[in-house]
Amino acid sequence: MPYAILRTAKLKTAGNLTSLNEHLQRLRPTPNADAELTPLNVQLVGSPDLAADVQARLEAVGCTVRSNAVLAVEHLMTFSPEFLDIRKEAGQAGKPAQLVGSAEDGAKLAGFRDRAMEWLSERYGKENVVNAVLHLDEQTPHIHATVVPIDAAGKLNCRAMLGDRQKMRDMQTSFAAKLAPLGLQRGVEGSQAQHQEVKRFYGLVKELNPQLEQEAQRQVAQQRIHQAGQQHSRSGGVGM
Repeated sequence: MPYAILRTAKLKTAGNLTSLNEHLQRLRPTPNADAELTPLNVQLVGSPDLAADVQARLEAVGCTVRSNAVLAVEHLMTFSPEFLDIRKEAGQAGKPAQLVGSAEDGAKLAGFRDRAMEWLSERYGKENVVNAVLHLDEQTPHIHATVVPIDAAGKLNCRAMLGDRQKMRDMQTSFAAKLAPLGLQRGVEGSQAQHQEVKRFYGLVKELNPQLEQEAQRQVAQQRIHQAGQQHSRSGGVGM
C-alpha cells in the first residue's frame, strides 16, 4: 500500500521566504522540474508572492514579531510514487504537453489535493494557511503549503504548532488518517523507507536555502544525540 508523506521546515527570515517562493513559482532553474509541464502547476491558496502573503497575515492579527521568531512553516505533502500512474504526453500541433492517466488516477489526485488542504485548515485554521502550490511538473505530484503559526491568543507560536517529538508523531498519524480513505497509509516510524524520504526532503531543503539546510542538519544531530542518550540509559551506562 502506498504511503502518505508529510515533512515540515521552519521559515525564519525574509530570505527563507524569498528562496522558497523562487522554487514555488519557478523563478530560477529547477533541475527536477519539466518546464513543459510547469504551466500545469496550480496556486491553490494565496498569491505568487509568498512573502506578501505571510506579511498580510501577520499584519491582520497585529502580532509582535521577535527577532528569533519562526515566521512560517512549510509543509511538503505528497505520496509514494506507486499511488498514481500518470505520465507526460508531449504537445503536438501547437498543443501544450499534458499529464495523462486513468479517470481513477485523476480522482485520486483530486482527492489527495482536497483532503490534504482540509487537513491543514482543520489543524491550523484556514486563515493561517496563507499559501499553497500544487506542483505537477516534477516526478511525483506534491503540495507546498505555508502556514503562519498564529495561536489562539493571536501570537506567533511555532512551538504550539510543532511542539515536541510526540506532537510531530501525532501530526504524521493525523495526516495519514485523513488520507486513509484514498488508500494511503502512515509510514512505519524509523523505517528505512521513511529515512529515504527524509533524505529526499532535506535535498529539497538544501536547494531552497543553505540556512534551512543548516537548521535541518541541526535537528538531525539533536535527534541522534537524544537517541544515543536513550540507548545509553537503557544499557545502564554511567556518564563521566
